[in-house]
Amino acid sequence: MEKLRIHPKGYGLRYVLGIILFIGLFVFSVYFLQLDFGKFVERLANVGEVVGRMMHLDMEMMPDILQELLISILLALVSLVIGIIISFFLAALAADNLAPNKAVSSFIKGAVAVVRAVPSMVWILMVVASVGFGNTGALLGLVIMSVGFLTKAFCSTFEENGKDRVEALRSVGARWLNIVVQGVANDSLPGLLTWIALTIETNIATSISFGVLGISGVGYLLNKQIMKFNYPGISTIILVIFITMIIVEYITLRLKEKIHEK
Repeated sequence: MEKLRIHPKGYGLRYVLGIILFIGLFVFSVYFLQLDFGKFVERLANVGEVVGRMMHLDMEMMPDILQELLISILLALVSLVIGIIISFFLAALAADNLAPNKAVSSFIKGAVAVVRAVPSMVWILMVVASVGFGNTGALLGLVIMSVGFLTKAFCSTFEENGKDRVEALRSVGARWLNIVVQGVANDSLPGLLTWIALTIETNIATSISFGVLGISGVGYLLNKQIMKFNYPGISTIILVIFITMIIVEYITLRLKEKIHEK
């Protein structure tokens, strides 16, 4: 027969104090942010009207939507290819089992940590301020983000694979590049491809969101329709983006399944 576990008296008190602290923090946050729940409830009456307007589609916009969507996808793919090349070599220089110099390894890991800590929109704003609006600025911003993410992911993958082979190659005097390619890259390939598949999806979603900053792509077209309160146009663009992201998600899932099967 299972015995009942009796918790100490102070155990329940901690729960009560924790709940009180959480409620107090919530009330303070609402007061500090000056949230007006009354106005929110009042505006709920307009939701039905807005939804009704968005139930219509503007199919005449479809050529423009597809053209801008193609721009967003191509920006994501080009930035991904550049990011993969840069990240591979940076990760090889930073991985503990491959790094030819510990100081260089520490510097790369620190720089990548800084890149990852800064929000993507901040990097885009910095790039746009430097090179101006347009596809070039968007591409550079996406490359920075891709390098920050993939370098960390590739480095961790390298450190988890090929330890025995690396030691064997070093014992026979193999060059560093041979150790990277033959000792680690082969064993790490499934993991690398998994991270790449994940980054494709992230880059496309981020590329679409750049429209808020005035950068070309389907996000920019969506932002223009929002400013015009063109509800049918907004609905059409959102529907196309939704279908696109479902297709991308399906493709990435299939790629991951194929990778793991091998």
